[in-house]
Amino acid sequence: MAYRRQYLLPRHGIVGAPFGTPWKEHRKFTLMSLREFGFGKRSLEGKILEESVSLQAEIMKIGNRPFDISRMVQNAVTNVICSIVFGSRFAYNDEKFKRLMDALDRGLSFNFFGQLAIFFPTLRRVPGLGRGPKMIQNDLATIRAYLREEMDSHKKTFDPNDIRDLIDSYVRETKSRENDDKTTFTDDYTEWVLFDLFIAGAETTSTTLHWAFLYMILNPDIQGKVQKEIHSVLGHDQRPSTAHRARMPYTEAVLTEVARIATILPSGVVHATSRDTSFHGYHIPEGTTVLPILWSVHHDPEHFPNPGKFDPGRFLDAQRQYRRDDHVIPFGVGPRMCLGKQLAEMELFVFFTSLLQHYTFKLPEGAAKPSTTGIHGVTHSPRNFELVAEPLA
Repeated sequence: MAYRRQYLLPRHGIVGAPFGTPWKEHRKFTLMSLREFGFGKRSLEGKILEESVSLQAEIMKIGNRPFDISRMVQNAVTNVICSIVFGSRFAYNDEKFKRLMDALDRGLSFNFFGQLAIFFPTLRRVPGLGRGPKMIQNDLATIRAYLREEMDSHKKTFDPNDIRDLIDSYVRETKSRENDDKTTFTDDYTEWVLFDLFIAGAETTSTTLHWAFLYMILNPDIQGKVQKEIHSVLGHDQRPSTAHRARMPYTEAVLTEVARIATILPSGVVHATSRDTSFHGYHIPEGTTVLPILWSVHHDPEHFPNPGKFDPGRFLDAQRQYRRDDHVIPFGVGPRMCLGKQLAEMELFVFFTSLLQHYTFKLPEGAAKPSTTGIHGVTHSPRNFELVAEPLA
């Protein structure tokens, strides 16, 4: 599908920027800087475990009352990316944090009809559709304003001998290129990179966990098997680590099945053809924007029989060991594969196992089963549902 990129996406940042030297340069620099702050390293687990403890404390306050876990999970996941990018975390009841999360939710939850007005600008004249892009832009502008505020604050307190976080890394690099007229290391470009990281780090992982808890309350037998495996490896007190993943094949299979069946980004991120291409009899000119439909891969009945059924056994071999499947591609493929893949996988494993280590999640008594038909906005998210968290002895 080709469309007017300049309306939908910025030409800066990492996710939506066109392939070329600036994109390659910033992706490489961002990944290198993130590794300095623990990306892909066990040291990052400390930040995730800290948030896991805070999340458990929030759940404990609820007691045995039904509640919606989505915002709690979103707060915890967002704080992990905040600690890496901004060097600090928020208290869950911080008013600025609440406004930021509200803007994030609204900005990413616009419906299919609102998206049509973005892809096809002429539809903005249709009553009710034209407001979608403007409302989205207003909410996302709130997030950008916060990023600018953080950048300004970092500049005032910048110390080249004490690089605290990703913003400091960008400030240092921008200062080192001040005399280069052609540099793309500018405040504007930095803001878009931070925007991409914040959105991706806050939204996709938390939505995946939201789906995971939905499928646990709908499949208590599967939840029980996960807990049995967790307790056999960790007991009730040892903290989970990615080092335990190889010893927990069933848990790994459950998380893989969540990623497959939920498909958080059904259409992945935008790509473009680097040359004229023929595909299934269609001619696609060079430079055409392409949306890869990940949903069709994850729900292909020839590869995944009965694709609508939640079945972790798809990813276990005859010896009940985890079996990787290259048809599960929640982080995309190619050069634009999500650069936060390692962080996301670490977060999903640690948050999921630490919560199921201490709680059993159930439907509230007398409640109807929640729907597994999701809402298609920027991400594919579950409809609102409530659960009860029962502490394990």
